[in-house]
Amino acid sequence: MGATWFKESRHAWIGLGALWIIGFIGALTRFSMAFFQVQISEDLLISRGFISTAWSTNLLITAICAPLGGWLADRYGTKKVLFLSAIMSTMGTGVVLLGNDPIVFFIGYGVISGLAGIGATTSYMLMLEWFRHHRAKAMSLLASASSVGLAIITPIFVSVGWLTWKDAFMVSFALGIFVTFPVIWLGIKSQQQKDMEKPQSDHSEVDRPDTPLTVTPSSKKFIHLPIFVVVAIALFTCGVNMGSVEMNLVAIHQLADVSPSMIALSMSILGIMEITGALICGYFLDRYNKLMLMSILYGIRIMGFAFLFMHLGSSPIVFAIAFGITYLSAVPGGILVINEFANGKGKHTGIFLFFHQGGGIAGALIGGFSFDYFRNYQNLILVDIMICILVTLGYFVLFMTHRRGLRIQNKKSAVSGAL
Repeated sequence: MGATWFKESRHAWIGLGALWIIGFIGALTRFSMAFFQVQISEDLLISRGFISTAWSTNLLITAICAPLGGWLADRYGTKKVLFLSAIMSTMGTGVVLLGNDPIVFFIGYGVISGLAGIGATTSYMLMLEWFRHHRAKAMSLLASASSVGLAIITPIFVSVGWLTWKDAFMVSFALGIFVTFPVIWLGIKSQQQKDMEKPQSDHSEVDRPDTPLTVTPSSKKFIHLPIFVVVAIALFTCGVNMGSVEMNLVAIHQLADVSPSMIALSMSILGIMEITGALICGYFLDRYNKLMLMSILYGIRIMGFAFLFMHLGSSPIVFAIAFGITYLSAVPGGILVINEFANGKGKHTGIFLFFHQGGGIAGALIGGFSFDYFRNYQNLILVDIMICILVTLGYFVLFMTHRRGLRIQNKKSAVSGAL
């Protein structure tokens, strides 16, 4: 029997560590686009709209590649797809470094780096395969990699004033070659799942941590389930929220005459709550009904966006706490819900990540048009509130329907037993 740590295979935790390192390195590119927008626009003589277009193009290509990556992972294995994704990401960063040209920047970041989205599904697939008892916690820990990366990278670049966006991309390129590729080669074992299944195959029914929401249907029937629609809308909503916050939150605070010190404090709290919330939500998702917890999660977001809309003195802090605590758990939670029906197939995961990335594009575009036409972001915040309400109700209805179905099943079982 293979060695286990906290009821999971040792290789599962090693693999999680490898994926965490890859996510941590990926935070450099995210940081560069968020922190150096002004410098990039000045150096390349381009508008911020051009940078936003490159960012949106990156998300669009990532969204298109996600289902393809899931299909390829099902067919050829996750490790090969991870390597291909890392190659595209490193190539994209390298192309950006080639010269001070807007087209080169757009092709490198917007197009080639977007193709790295072919590996977007693999992390979720591996978490579902490797972990049986701590899936939600593992996903949450993995999701925290980018936030921890930002928390460490930001003060370094802020305090060392001579570092530029070129330096950030150069470090990302070097880490991709000298760290990411070796980590994938050594940390991701192609035969991990087979090795894990051997010692646990005799106890598969006993060890299963998640109570199925219902009888697992076939793939064809899965397409018609209401839960597919709810989770798809939920992940699209999460994407819209992401695009709204990452692209426009600072601008929203600035328009509301929030002081720079308060903005800095709220962003710090947001980062801390992202990590804290991921661990808290992961703990509860492993133990309680996921449908009810996801309904509560989006309800908390409604409260956060409501405070942001009112622009009260406490709004920046309240929003940072409410949104931060839910930010990294919406996608893993949705994937965990659907996994109980789809058994973690890559093509299904890819489809749902497509909706998520599409929401991110929509959020960024809605924010831009909202400001161009109305000179504020109130309409964007209203959209966030309304779709969060829709998702909260959707998850709650599924929860009530599932609970009613269980009651009917229990009554039938009791009658059968009495007879």
